[in-house]
Amino acid sequence: MSLASSHSSRVVSMASGTLVSRVTGLLRVLVLAWVLGFTPIADAFNLANTVPNMLFDLVLGGIATATFIPVFVERLALDGERRAWRSISSVITGSLIVLVAASVLAWVLAPFIIEGFTVLQHSKSTTATAVLVEQRRVATELLRWFVPQIFFYGVIGIATSLLNIRRRFGVATWVPVANNVVCIGVLVWFHLVDPTPVLAALDGSRDLLWLGLGTTLGVAVQFLCLVPSLARSDLWRLSFRLDLKDPAMRTVGRLGSWTLFVVIANQLSLYVVLAYAFGNGGNGPVSAYTYGWSFMQMPYAVVVVSVLGAITPQLAGFATDEDYAGLAERLRFALRQSLVIIIPCTLVLIVIAQPLVGILLNHVNAAHPLAAGTVLAVLAAGLPGFTIFQLCVRGLQSMQRAREVFALYFLDNALTIVLCVALGRHSLAGLTASVSIGYSVAAVAALVVLARHRVNITSGVWSVHVRRSLYASLVATAAVAALYAVPAWTHGIGLLARLSAALVGGLLVYLVVVVALRRRLRRTQSKGAMLKQF
Repeated sequence: MSLASSHSSRVVSMASGTLVSRVTGLLRVLVLAWVLGFTPIADAFNLANTVPNMLFDLVLGGIATATFIPVFVERLALDGERRAWRSISSVITGSLIVLVAASVLAWVLAPFIIEGFTVLQHSKSTTATAVLVEQRRVATELLRWFVPQIFFYGVIGIATSLLNIRRRFGVATWVPVANNVVCIGVLVWFHLVDPTPVLAALDGSRDLLWLGLGTTLGVAVQFLCLVPSLARSDLWRLSFRLDLKDPAMRTVGRLGSWTLFVVIANQLSLYVVLAYAFGNGGNGPVSAYTYGWSFMQMPYAVVVVSVLGAITPQLAGFATDEDYAGLAERLRFALRQSLVIIIPCTLVLIVIAQPLVGILLNHVNAAHPLAAGTVLAVLAAGLPGFTIFQLCVRGLQSMQRAREVFALYFLDNALTIVLCVALGRHSLAGLTASVSIGYSVAAVAALVVLARHRVNITSGVWSVHVRRSLYASLVATAAVAALYAVPAWTHGIGLLARLSAALVGGLLVYLVVVVALRRRLRRTQSKGAMLKQF
């Protein structure tokens, strides 16, 4: 099997698992919105549920993603199986110790963490102050039940890295389905036992305990689903040992120091976004941002994450061999594959964000603009830049260029924070635009940095496939907008029919334009071949 066909089969396998995982994840978001809506309870839940992800990224997640696979592949290539697995064991043992310590510390500091996120909310009335106090209490209690997720996310990341170096990619994309199913079940149960939850009544209640514990149970089940694949992956050489002088530990420490700075910058930027969102007030601004981000991530996760997961070990191999031409070719190929799908998704999401959110989160009602719809449209505008940036960063990480990766993330996050202060203090749309602009500017800088290291992938951004997709997408999006604008139905079956007709019509137009452009290209190539014969 050729490298391209092998890569494509892996991408299809991962994309199918990621698609199902993301669909169930989307269903989880819909159930969450159905159960909690855009309320102070929803903001408390979403804020508390975001913190473990942030802390996991801070203490291990970013370092694991950036360093584990390249370092493990390098050790296996240079040291052989026996010595390499001793080094890998040291890295994993050290990681587990850090995860346990971080989880304990987060549990102790939970009240101060929630206080930090809500400090920009200034209540002007006694009632609002009381609601804020109850929000903080509920969020703190939920956070303490969510803290074990830090450890489980860590072992999931470690297990995924081990499976990837054994060329097992598919299972890690499927296991989030189990997590989503468990959490959906917990949310439905919570709704059945308390259809109209009241913030003050939840504080210290048994229902809140089971809501928090059940959500964390989903992450634990996700890890347990990886265990059978780990058992079949010839990992028996792993052991519990810690050698701080091991070459792999030193490499992870060297690369991880820069990666830690990257993660700190990322989490500081996210903190500013969430704190300003909470400070803006209104009906569930944190939830609106969370839901909008989840929808925007859907096409990225299905397409780009699958492509990146399949090529990461290859990139590490090219970098180890100093084959920069092969590295550039793989990245250009991945960039073309990603942008061909991301571009139409971007344009269509900008147009249909409000009706889509109205259907999914507002009981099939798009009569009035929703904050989550605004967030989705603005974030979607930055999706191509986000995609290019992530691909470039993965290439630099494979080359172990940690300093340049930090510089790029610093640029992105510094620009985001400055724009948040300038645009987002009183506007959720301005706050969201700060994120999109930051990633788009950083994407251009990342292309330049890669080119300086003899890995020029700029041609992939404007390849014939990407241009064809862009032209077809522009025409199709105009068709979607025109078809959606004709009827006036804003809720119920009418809204569903209105949006469905617009999307189907846009898809048909897209396919027609793509076919026409392909035929035109073939005719041009045929004429060129005929001229060469004379």
